[in-house]
Amino acid sequence: MNNHNENNVSYYVSKFINGTNQSIFLTGKAGTGKTTLLKQIVDTTHKKAVIAAPTGIAAINAGGVTLHSLFHLPFGSYIPDNVIPAGSEFSFQLTTPKTLIRNLKMNSHKKALLREMELLIIDEVSMLRADLLDAIDNILRYVRRNNYPFGGLQILFIGDLWQLPPVIKNEEWNILKRYYSGIFFFNATTFTQTDIIHLELEKIYRQTDTDFIGLLNNFRLNKINQTDIDIINKQYKPQFNLLENEGYIYLTTHNHKADKINKQALEKLAGKSYHFDAYIDGEFNEQAYPIDITLELKKGAQVMFIKNDYSGNQAYYNGKIGKIESVSDSNIIVSFSDGSHPAEVEKYTWENKKFALNKISKEIEEKIVGTFVHYPIKLAWAITIHKSQGLTFENAIIDISQAFAAGQTYVALSRLTSLKGLVLASLVRWSGPETDKTLLTFSQTKTSINDADNKYESESKQYVNNKVSESFDFSTLAIALRGHIETYDKDSNKSSKQKHLKWAQNQLKNTLVLVDISGKFQNQIKSIIKLNQEDYLSCLKERVIAAKDYFVPLLKEKQDEIESHITLVRKEKGIKKYLAELKELQAVFYGQILLIYKSEALCNAILNNEELNKKTFQSITETVKKPEEEKKKKSENSKENKGEPKVKTSIITCALYKQGKSIEQIADERSLNVRTIEGHISNCVKEGIIKINGLVVQERIDEIVYAASELDTTRLKEIKEYLGDDFSYPEIKFVMSWIIYKNTDEK
Repeated sequence: MNNHNENNVSYYVSKFINGTNQSIFLTGKAGTGKTTLLKQIVDTTHKKAVIAAPTGIAAINAGGVTLHSLFHLPFGSYIPDNVIPAGSEFSFQLTTPKTLIRNLKMNSHKKALLREMELLIIDEVSMLRADLLDAIDNILRYVRRNNYPFGGLQILFIGDLWQLPPVIKNEEWNILKRYYSGIFFFNATTFTQTDIIHLELEKIYRQTDTDFIGLLNNFRLNKINQTDIDIINKQYKPQFNLLENEGYIYLTTHNHKADKINKQALEKLAGKSYHFDAYIDGEFNEQAYPIDITLELKKGAQVMFIKNDYSGNQAYYNGKIGKIESVSDSNIIVSFSDGSHPAEVEKYTWENKKFALNKISKEIEEKIVGTFVHYPIKLAWAITIHKSQGLTFENAIIDISQAFAAGQTYVALSRLTSLKGLVLASLVRWSGPETDKTLLTFSQTKTSINDADNKYESESKQYVNNKVSESFDFSTLAIALRGHIETYDKDSNKSSKQKHLKWAQNQLKNTLVLVDISGKFQNQIKSIIKLNQEDYLSCLKERVIAAKDYFVPLLKEKQDEIESHITLVRKEKGIKKYLAELKELQAVFYGQILLIYKSEALCNAILNNEELNKKTFQSITETVKKPEEEKKKKSENSKENKGEPKVKTSIITCALYKQGKSIEQIADERSLNVRTIEGHISNCVKEGIIKINGLVVQERIDEIVYAASELDTTRLKEIKEYLGDDFSYPEIKFVMSWIIYKNTDEK
């Protein structure tokens, strides 16, 4: 590794993520940039990654999904034993390894996603319980058909364990303590089998006062002494009036306290109240709402921004406090006491994402299934400590008299940039919760720089070896073809597809020849790896290039054969589903070609002490065009020569929508009105390019279908009048297009 980066933890994390399959625990005190690094990794890694978190709000903030939704986890508790202890009495759901798998309701698409996933990022891991991590491990081993920890998946755990701990009821712990020494994620049974790198971000960006940083660290590790108590208690000001001191926010332990303070403060203000409601579209769980669904404001109300200014003007930031200067039904202006210019508040869109596997490219794609649109501000005379995580305050009154979790006091104090802005609502008499001994032990297992260097060297070689072997393991091609042949299960008189069985059998026969040859090449690879000579990577790279030059033309030839077959059968009736199956089959060969190119790129990266990143990998994929893309390109060139448009305008809209952009964003980007874009989306639904479930939730689909059936009409106006104002024209239009697609497909 480069000498000038020896102490750069971000550098090491990125290297391990992109060049190994090593799981990592990334920690750091509050304000060290964990979230920033998470986003950087997601933006740059070449791997198929999914972000998840233990709670809905944490998932929304991280740009991911909840662990429960990703893995279909049952609620209640999980024990790593199939035998429930005799005489146990409990009122909660208790799951065992056997019942977990038996009751797993996971469709083939979700299973395919979990198998293709290369990196799982779990944010706010301090709140993840040991039993839930064991349940995740069990599901991954089962779905990925791999008995290594987490089914061989690389996991990046991110969080500060000294902040908010997992939540567990006494009744649950009475059962779980028979299996676990503690409830933190690292107490999971699977952790005894997991080799993990433990790295810590140390540079603090939120605070600069070294004395205050030292004080915070003592609270974080529960190592405070009387001197610390005396220093902090100097900030106790019993007569301090929140309402008379602009720019201060009251941090408290319980929701009801914060709500009461905000309500009372708002009532004391003269003037008219304005109410603003969130606009919620699609799926968005109430537990994950970033702010209250209804915002009540008056002129003079103290508010806090909960997002950065995305306009680029830096008028405000996440945690900045101001005062409502003026407010009307359509306009909100916030002024600040720090002398900065007043800001007009624009609505912000929070997105509820799901991850889906693209059947053709085999890439994991983000899918926006719901949005929450609201002004990114909230009343800010008071806020709970839990909801203050990630925020920064210049001035705060802190009430920790009823702190119920070991990390609450630290979280509250670490929100401040300095001791100067702190006011205590009550004296600190520290007899806080005792520090978990397993937590202390685990926190001392940090990986040294020297160990990280050595670990990277061995793990990167192992990663390249595995990827090269995988890229020339053509057994997956044979498995895909065998699975395809099994679908020819109808009488030839009832299915147009059935008469093409012989073609499919020939494809398998020819592919098995490739499988046999690739097996011999794999033996060569094993020999090179086993010898482990000093220049073995150079030798490996040479063999990969030679094998690429031999196999890629043959694999492309198989793709062309499938493409020719698609062209042949395209005009037949009732083969829409068959065409989709053929394209998926074609994608398997395309994916194998990509793996070969990727293994070559990895060899280059490791040899040159570089990283393979997303940008480099995308440049590789651009050189490896799918046959249908080549065909499309030729068609477009032909049209261009004739002065015809390159691509249907609705297809461009469809592509932008699949990138995760909203209808409004697409309209703005394409300089078209929203109704035009809605029309494009409707056409794409009609052609089966866009799935209806991403646009309209199932309950509303059922109601619209029922209305159309009851009225025996497809006229949008009549259906709209029947359903009322709760339904919009666009969603009715989308569902009617879906009905047309469905009826066409069935024919």
